[in-house]
Amino acid sequence: INKITQETYSPFVYLTRPHATLEREMKESEALRDFLVFYGLDIKNLKRIECYDVSNFQGTNATGSMTVFINGSEERSEYRKFKIRSKSTPDDFAMHQEVMSRRLKHPEWDFPDLFIIDGGKGQVSSVMQVFASKNIQIPVIGLAKKFETFIVPQKLTQGYEFLEVKIPNSSPALNLARRIRDEAHRFAITYHKTLRAKSVFK
Repeated sequence: INKITQETYSPFVYLTRPHATLEREMKESEALRDFLVFYGLDIKNLKRIECYDVSNFQGTNATGSMTVFINGSEERSEYRKFKIRSKSTPDDFAMHQEVMSRRLKHPEWDFPDLFIIDGGKGQVSSVMQVFASKNIQIPVIGLAKKFETFIVPQKLTQGYEFLEVKIPNSSPALNLARRIRDEAHRFAITYHKTLRAKSVFK
């Protein structure tokens, strides 16, 4: 019910087409893959996507979240949450690095076809530094909240530059990226509030 009553869905479609959700999610996955391939990312299949967000209040009770979508649909059994250990002051870049470093220590978790980072150039660059140190070659992009802008790394002769790409709000590619980003944000904030409540009642 929550899914089909979202602003970008038309509930009436589901009365006549029971498989409309699956069709829509497949269309969104294909659209996002085509969009990223157009901008030079090497993605042959976009089955599994992981998205990461961090949440904190003035650096305290900082948390990170990992959400997983498979074939365009959330796979909640594979979500993971992280209690940030390394920072007690607000530092999104360092927190993203810690979360990604800890995630990569779990080869038993399937690697995704794409990483999405909630944030802009700084957050994506920070995660890419972790990838470089561990020789990880999986594509990564960012989705910056303010204007719903994609951050797409472009490899140069030396280093990278980061394209800022804005596409229409009605785009299926953006709808999928935004859904998984919003889910990562919700999951991180929920865990953060739990930790804050525990610290208050201590």
